[in-house]
Amino acid sequence: MSRFFLFLLLSVFCLALPVQADPFRLFGRSYDRSLAVYGSFIAPPGVTESPTENAKFELYIKPSITLRKLSDKTSLVAYAIVAFLGDSEGFSYNNKVTFALGTEIQYQLSKAVRLSFGSQWKMEREFSTGMLRSAFILTADASVYKTWKPDWLQRRQGAELVLSGWANYRGPGSLHASERKNGQLQASFKLAVALPYRETKLKLAPFISVMAKADQLGRVFNNTFEPAIGLDLKIPISGGGSIAVGAKTAHQIRHATGTAKTGTSAYVTWYKRF
Repeated sequence: MSRFFLFLLLSVFCLALPVQADPFRLFGRSYDRSLAVYGSFIAPPGVTESPTENAKFELYIKPSITLRKLSDKTSLVAYAIVAFLGDSEGFSYNNKVTFALGTEIQYQLSKAVRLSFGSQWKMEREFSTGMLRSAFILTADASVYKTWKPDWLQRRQGAELVLSGWANYRGPGSLHASERKNGQLQASFKLAVALPYRETKLKLAPFISVMAKADQLGRVFNNTFEPAIGLDLKIPISGGGSIAVGAKTAHQIRHATGTAKTGTSAYVTWYKRF
């Protein structure tokens, strides 16, 4: 089974690599395509753990093809996602490979905001248990990325405010049998002040952020509200993309139990589009 997943990953990756050449052609038609590679390493993964207890790694590879332009702002897109997840504690739900095939309608609401609605077939295999699961999932996504320069930043060359974030709904939110009727909504937004570091292309970005989760069945771990403050070092990647090295202190509130806890995490994230 592991050979199957490795072959699947290599096939998808190789098919999507030459994206800067002519558009992909099939049956006499041209299709725009792209490849996104992104992921993170964080220790600890959540405020309920300590850095000596656990660290988590995630890697995502997402090739996509625009099947049809429905209007200037609307497109029908097909995509695949291959993901590898692992943690130092070996929890089965954090150590697995997943694969998804999906389609979605993407609508560019404005220059800063994009909406997507669709569905995907997803399967996952846990490394420790060998458990294999699959299901069809309804998807809804929103993303925002906006920069601007208020008056109080005018004296700092290259400095800017950056608002970034995302929200999504997955129904079901998990492939576990007990969660098949449990939809999940989650969102994360960050407001940062990006400040150039000396004469380099690096930027220091102090930020405030908020993350929220909710599900239909009221699970303790799926119903949280988490404000945070932190600092990122932004490292640009040639051709589009970035690496962020940072740390944050978050205060997590769990609605189901009425409990709260504060914790600090260090992390590295990366994003590259080809």
